Amino acid sequence: MTPLILLVGFLGSGKTTFLRRLLPELRARGIDPHVIINDYRNARVDAELLREYADSIVPISGSCVCCGSRDELLGILENFGHSPNRAVVIETNGTTDSAELITLLSLDPVLARFTQPIQLSVIDGQRWQKRFWHNSLELAQTRTANFLFISRWNDLHAMRRENVAESLARHGLHCEIVAPDGFAEKIAEFLVSVRDEPTREAVPRAAECGHHHGHGASHGAHHFASLQIDLPPTVARAALAAFLDGLPPEVIRVKGLARLSDSPDEFHVFQRVEDGATQWLPVGPSPRMDHPVAVLIGPEIEPGPILDRAAGLFSRSAVRGL
Repeated sequence: MTPLILLVGFLGSGKTTFLRRLLPELRARGIDPHVIINDYRNARVDAELLREYADSIVPISGSCVCCGSRDELLGILENFGHSPNRAVVIETNGTTDSAELITLLSLDPVLARFTQPIQLSVIDGQRWQKRFWHNSLELAQTRTANFLFISRWNDLHAMRRENVAESLARHGLHCEIVAPDGFAEKIAEFLVSVRDEPTREAVPRAAECGHHHGHGASHGAHHFASLQIDLPPTVARAALAAFLDGLPPEVIRVKGLARLSDSPDEFHVFQRVEDGATQWLPVGPSPRMDHPVAVLIGPEIEPGPILDRAAGLFSRSAVRGL
């Protein structure tokens, strides 16, 4: 499989600067990086600045790849030439909904030869949570991250460093802080472990998390921003709703596709955002993806208890007709 890396951060946080430092580190480790840059106006300009660091750089100018430019992004990824030692890095624009983008990339069936998304967020240490009404977006972009890079850290005085560290802890952001060379090393190690895996389906579901929890997982050290769970061919709506209601707070968002026992002639897309109500949307008998699945977004998810609970709950629903 090919590593799929998301570089996320608010406007002006330092994503392109980080990318300029990351790409040579990847190449020094024998990795061939392919870059996709999304920006409202400057995608082509930034692409030119990076030409010396990667052989393939594709700009997407316009709206976010999580919404308006999503078809263009999926088309680029669908036609990607997979081969050993390649990795794709997507630099998103500053207003991207990272949870929505991870959901899109995790669910689309044409991307099965890519790993689940690995997210690194870049934050500006000087301006972190000083963006007034944009603080919530900056925080949301960081909550889905597996890794974190704090730009301008060396320019911060001691008190500001303490304030940033306290803020990260207060918001429950425990993702690993890395520098470009350290992140490149982690990607290199990760690439070795997935090189012989043909598709996502070959990877044990319990492994799709940043921690090791057993369950026969052969890739327990992987850092993914989502956990994918296969659902039964048909599931009771009440059982699925109960499963969603019982998810831990580490699950930031969940979305999936299911065939419900009370409406077996069509599939439903379901979505739940943190503590909000579950939304059910019928999508007909033949959706693009016809494999029932749930994708849980959150880099600190403990997969073991969730998988055990899902197995027990859905098996009981089939027996009892819940």
